[in-house]
Formats: sequence, structure tokens, C-alpha cells
Amino acid sequence: MKITFSFLRGAALAAPFLAAPAFAQTAGGDAVVLPTLTITADQPDEDNPLAGLDPASHKPGTLTVPGVIEAQREMSRIPGAVSLVPTSRYEDSYAHNLEDVMDFTPGVYARKRFGAEVRLSIRGSGLSRGFHMRGLELLQDGVPFNLADGAADFQEIDPLIAQHIEVYKGGNGLRFGSSTLGGAINFVTPTGHTAQAANLVRLEGGSYGTARVHAQAARIYGATDIFAAMSGNLVDGYRDQEKEESVRFSANLGHRFNERAETRFYLLSNTVDQELPGTIRLDQVENNPEMANPGNVTLNQQRNVRSIRFANKTAIKLDDGGLFEFGGYAGYKRLYHPIYQVIDQSGPLAGLFARHSTESLLAGHRNVFTLGSDVSWGEVDAKQYTNLSGSRGALQASGTQSSTNLKLYAENQFYVVETVALVGGMQAIHSYRKFTNDLLPARSDSVDFTSVSPKAGILWDVMEAVQVYTNVTRSYEPPTFTELTQGTSQFVPLDPQRAWTAEIGTRGTWETVAWDVALYRAEVKGEMLAFTVSPSIPAATFNADETIHQGVEASLTLDVGAYGLDRLLPAESRLLLEQAYMYNDFAFDGDPVYGDNKLAGMPPHVYVAALRYKAPAPDGLGWDAAPKVEWVPDGGYVDYANRLKAPGYATLGFEGGIDITHGVRLFLDARNLTDKRYVSTYSTITDAAVVATNVFYPGEGRSVFAGLKVAF
Repeated sequence: MKITFSFLRGAALAAPFLAAPAFAQTAGGDAVVLPTLTITADQPDEDNPLAGLDPASHKPGTLTVPGVIEAQREMSRIPGAVSLVPTSRYEDSYAHNLEDVMDFTPGVYARKRFGAEVRLSIRGSGLSRGFHMRGLELLQDGVPFNLADGAADFQEIDPLIAQHIEVYKGGNGLRFGSSTLGGAINFVTPTGHTAQAANLVRLEGGSYGTARVHAQAARIYGATDIFAAMSGNLVDGYRDQEKEESVRFSANLGHRFNERAETRFYLLSNTVDQELPGTIRLDQVENNPEMANPGNVTLNQQRNVRSIRFANKTAIKLDDGGLFEFGGYAGYKRLYHPIYQVIDQSGPLAGLFARHSTESLLAGHRNVFTLGSDVSWGEVDAKQYTNLSGSRGALQASGTQSSTNLKLYAENQFYVVETVALVGGMQAIHSYRKFTNDLLPARSDSVDFTSVSPKAGILWDVMEAVQVYTNVTRSYEPPTFTELTQGTSQFVPLDPQRAWTAEIGTRGTWETVAWDVALYRAEVKGEMLAFTVSPSIPAATFNADETIHQGVEASLTLDVGAYGLDRLLPAESRLLLEQAYMYNDFAFDGDPVYGDNKLAGMPPHVYVAALRYKAPAPDGLGWDAAPKVEWVPDGGYVDYANRLKAPGYATLGFEGGIDITHGVRLFLDARNLTDKRYVSTYSTITDAAVVATNVFYPGEGRSVFAGLKVAF
């Protein structure tokens, strides 16, 4: 399948909305917003330990989609590790994938493999998955986004088509019924009420043949509002066999019946064509990182996605002050994926969800209760063909993959005193997987997975804008069809992955300091681990006996301009040191083969920092600049035998922007300024002494991207 692309086709999708009349409330020049958990001289919303975003720069939301400040306030009531990432955090960068938007989110490990494909993990979720994604629940505006078997392609979500991103780590994903070790990530899209401007156009270009156009429009017509956005991207790529062409479109239309009832309809469409350069040896990373794996070139390996999704979410404010949300979604996805064979899959998906939350008095104490459920279904027509340089040859396998899930969840917060809440929760899941083999009916099979997982925690408001929390949760993760079939024509017997996770943390702001720190330990049973048999063949997966995942997730922001520099800096300017750090200690626990060896897959230490200077102007215009550093002192083990490590690295970057006039901003994003050759991430193997080690993905060399954003 040859990659084809037209920016004109994408632009045509957005043109009708850009041509419509503008609504009255057009956003001002909200070009630079300081990152979450920064401090202002006159701190807004003092009782919110996640505060730090200026309410004047973020519009209030509606019943179906809360605004940034409202979402931030709600997340501050969760007794566990959560993060909120506003799009203003990365608007001065070339935000192509989740690594670009999550680099300062503590505990989220996102590293680019190639193109929009990243290795995404929270607390070691899907640790050994060398492709696609597992172990996380993705949502759009609270509507489930994963396929019914739990897998997901996050390339289908454009970071630019977001108002903010909510990250619920580990068991804190219970907020949306997540049962995975990693938790949940909710992408919240703008509406006609919360969009930055009535019209916005963003043009970007830079290294490796990069060109992107993004356009969005927002309108309000009485009780009805509409938002639409489109991104068209063309990238030749740093490496050979890495070309990407994509068009992503998103729209939502909301209608408020009255002050207590609102409904919103969503449309999401994706055309993503991505060539796959594959993995190479470590010496090749060091000497010729631009090369592709020769086998990938010969087979013209690609992953091409066509998807469309419709959804509805309705919110009703009840007489007792509670909120009832319900809705559904339906879609269709086609995956054309020439690798060792041509994987050709297509099929529908659908789901329903409902969530009720209420706050009342129980025995004279404040009590917050949430009850929710969702059901999802999907059917995939899965075929495999001989790969003839990217084209289909003879049929090798054919079957139908059917998945059904039913989830019920509840959470209660009971305030024993005004500042201390006891939290209890429960999640029940029933999953059904059926594989019908068209060529060999005797190999058809099915399996059920059922479990109940509890949660208990404490949230303590120590003082204004300072919290301490602790919780214990259980996770339960049925295998996806990637693990169940593993490229074969019959089921592979696998158990679900289970874990008990305990965490303790604190977050808050105090004068010139803001912090968010969590320590966690997960004892995992039956972890699904993969090892690479050959770089061109999907990994085999097995259940480990017992493993341990433990670590630290931390962010710290210092208003260094207040430490003796305030008199030297121009009035109203700011100088902030932003830092994020994660410590990953993952290991086998008495494994019969690997003993207490470290698990392969992630570096033990990751540190990123930026020194951000913001220079506002009296007329509302200004500029900001931030030198950045990423330091990975040890790349971590590549194999379970602990014979081979990826080398560590440090890279330097710079980003900044300047307001030319109201609504017009130029920005620059420079990366890896020293042109360091390094390993971005890698696939895991069993033993480097006996297995091929061409499993490394090289990081990109020196690159510079620039852009122009026009809001009107």
C-alpha cells in the first residue's frame, strides 16, 4: 500500500468552520502560560494544591467538558498521584507525539521509537511491549478510547487537538474505571466555550523535512457551540524508511437544554501512514543512526491506520447537586501493517458508559460518592498475508477476534474531619475473548476473565495548598489479542496480570516552591513479559511468576527569580526552574530462571529540567525562553539475564516564543543541540549472550523546528 497524502484534503475539512461567523468572546493573547504547579505573586484558588494556572487565561467549561481550572480543582480531591498538562505547557514546541507533551509529567515514561510512535509506560505498565500500547486506559473527554481488548494506538490522538491532558497514575485511574497497572490518560478537547480563539492557524516546519499545518475554529450560536480542528503532518524522518503522512480531524458539537442539562456529540477521524525503520545494533546507533533495519527496507514495513469514531456524552445536574453523565460511542478502524507478514485488520467497535457522582452529608460529615459502569464490544477481521515488499501475497491466516468487556466501579470519600477524607473503592470487570479461525476451525477458542479489585486511601489537607495522601489498590489486566494469539492461529494460554500497589505522596505550593512527589511499590503476579525472538517478528509473551515495580515520581518548580534576583529582573518578569524526575526499580522476585534480576525495558533514572524566563510587556505582549536538559545516566538493562545495558545520555535543547502582536506568536524548538548519538529506547530480549541484539531505536540528531501561530 503506497503512502499518499494531500494537505489540501485536510484543509478542506476545516474550511467550512473557518469561514463561519466568529463568536463574540474571542480569547486574548494567551500565548504563554506557566507550567502546572508554578507560583504567582497573588496565588489564585489558594485552597487548591494543584493551583498555579492563571484563571484569567483559561475559560470556564460547561457540564460536559470542564475547563482547565475546574478540572485541576477536581483532580486535587483525588488521594493519589495525578497530573494535569495544559496545552499551554507545550504550545511553544513541535508537539508531534506524547514524548513531546509528557516530558515534565512525573512518572510518565514516553520515548520516541519513530514518527508518532512512542514507548509509553506509567510505573512499568506494558514494560516489555515493543510496539503499540498496553497497560493504560486512554479516554477522550472521559469517553473510553481503547479497543475492546485493551489495546490502543495513541497515534490516533493529536496533542494539538486538546485543551488539557489528565494523567491518573496507577489505581487512581479508578476515576474512569481503569483496572490497569499504569492507570488512565484522559485527553480533554476544547469546546466552543473554552477554545483559545474563534479561529486559530498554526504553521510549523523544520528538520527532517517536517511540515505541519493545524487549523481550528470555535463558534457559539445561542445554546449550541461547535469546535473543529484539523492537523496535517508531513515528515521525511531522521532515519531511512521513516516517512510519515497524516491527517487528523476532530470536532464536537454541544447543546445546553437548560442550566442543568447538556449533550455533546463528537467526531474523530484519522488517516495515519507511517513507515517503520525498525531496530538496529548498538554499534550502528553510535556510527550510523540514520540507517533503517535492512529487513524493514526490503519488506517496506509500514503501519497505516484509517479510523473514524462517533461519540455522545450527556450530563444532567440532579436536584441533590449530583451529576449524572452517560453516553456511547461507535467506530470503525482499519490497520494495514506490512511487517514480517502483512497484518490486515479491520472492524467495528462500540460502547456505552454511565457515571453518577454526588456530594452529601453522611452522619453530619461531608461525603462524595461516585458510581459508574461501561460496556465495550469490538470485532476484528484479522488476516495475515505473505509480505511482498509491502503488498499482500498469499493468505497465511484468517480469523475473527471478538472482545466484550463489562466494568462496574464505585468510589466513596468520607470526611472524618474537614481536612481528612477516608477513601474506599471497588472495581469489577468481566472480559470475554473469542477467536474464530476461518482456515482451521478446530483451533477456534474463547476465554473469560473476571475479577473484583478494591481500593482504600486517605487524603489529608495539611494546610492551604498542601496535601498528603496514601492509598492501596489492586489492578487486574486481561491480555489483549496481541498476547493471546501472538501471530499464531490459536490461543496462547496466558493468565491475567494482577498487582497490589501502595503509594504515598504529597503535593502543594509554598511561597516560591511547588512540588508533586509520590513513592510507590507494586507487587505483580503474572506480569506479561515479552522477549524478542527476531526484530522483524512480533514478540512472544509469557507470564512471569512474581515481580516488583517500585519507584519515585517527582516534580519541583522553584521561582528562582525570587531568590535575590527579583531586584535584577525587569518588573513582572519571572525566572523558573522546572524539574521532573523518575526512579524506576523493577525486578524479578525469586524467578526460577532470572532470580532477582532487574527487569529489562526502562532506565532507572530520568531527569529533565528547564530554566524558563518569561518577560511580559505592559501591552500584554512578551516573550519567553527556556534552555532544557534531559539526563539519563544509565539506559537500563536490555535483557532479563542482565548482560547488556543501553548507554546513558544527556541532551540539551531550547524553546521559546515571542508575541509579534496580539494573537500572533513566533516560536522556536531546538533539540539535541550537541548532536549526541544515543539510544532513545529499545525492545527487550532474554539473554544478550545468545539472542541477536539489533533491538535499539536511535534518538534523533540535532534538530530545529519553528512555527507561527495566528489566533483571530
